[in-house]
Amino acid sequence: MVLFIKDIDLLSLMISKDKRELLSAIFIAAAAATMMSSVSGISAQQMGSKSGTIASLQNAKDGKPAWIVSGAWDFKNINSTSPTFNATFNMVMLNGSAPHKHNITDFKMSGSPTKKNTATTYNGTATVTLKKGPVTGVPVSIKLMGPQAMSLWIDPAKTENHFGNTPIYGTQHRVK
Repeated sequence: MVLFIKDIDLLSLMISKDKRELLSAIFIAAAAATMMSSVSGISAQQMGSKSGTIASLQNAKDGKPAWIVSGAWDFKNINSTSPTFNATFNMVMLNGSAPHKHNITDFKMSGSPTKKNTATTYNGTATVTLKKGPVTGVPVSIKLMGPQAMSLWIDPAKTENHFGNTPIYGTQHRVK
């Protein structure tokens, strides 16, 4: 919606001074944001921001599904040499027992992302919280598969096989 100057003048006659000042500030901020996005031409998606949810089943040591995993993740500055990945998710056994929470932070990418068809994989290390405390330098692999899916592989050797023998899966939200 575009407001012209005469529309703003007419609107200002109908509202109080405080509201006029607030409205002016909003119009100025909106104009500045529009000008900045026009000048830079970079959207949040082009800067490389993704986020989504985790919804996965993880296997126990016997290789059979035992855990429900759900939570959220975000991946910022994907197109840079130092992207930021964070995830927070809950785990609970299929029978509803042993609920607990994990965080993945401090992602440090190694090398460059690899692309194969519509998937891009980012390898590196991160800090993963476990029952005994945070474990640093855990090898992780984040794979964005097309515009909708993602997977997160966490090195079983560094995490006492806590997350099973399969990646944790999730979905990507669309950035509008």
